[in-house]
Formats: sequence, C-alpha cells, structure tokens
Amino acid sequence: MHIHIRKAGAEAKFWLVPQVQLARNDGFDARTLRHITGMVADHRGQLQRAWNEHFP
Repeated sequence: MHIHIRKAGAEAKFWLVPQVQLARNDGFDARTLRHITGMVADHRGQLQRAWNEHFP
C-alpha cells in the first residue's frame, strides 16, 4: 500500500504499511519531505481506507 505525492515536477512515493516510510524522492528538498511525511503519517488511516475502497 503506497501513495505518490506530486507537485511542480517533483514526486515522492511513500509506503503506508507496515509504517509510513519514504520509498522514493525525485525533487523534493529535505524540509518539504519532513512536512509531507508528517502529513502522510497524520492521515495514514484515511489514506489506507481510500486505498482499500479504490482497490477492493
């Protein structure tokens, strides 16, 4: 289970299980990645529910 974050030519992939973890980064700086990681962790449950609804 993973998500992709894209903005202005940058992209990052995060695993959601077994824990939130950066899988790949192409273009985000370290400060932005810390912010994104926090947001993904804060919304992990909601992201997992959306994943399960989209990929039953």
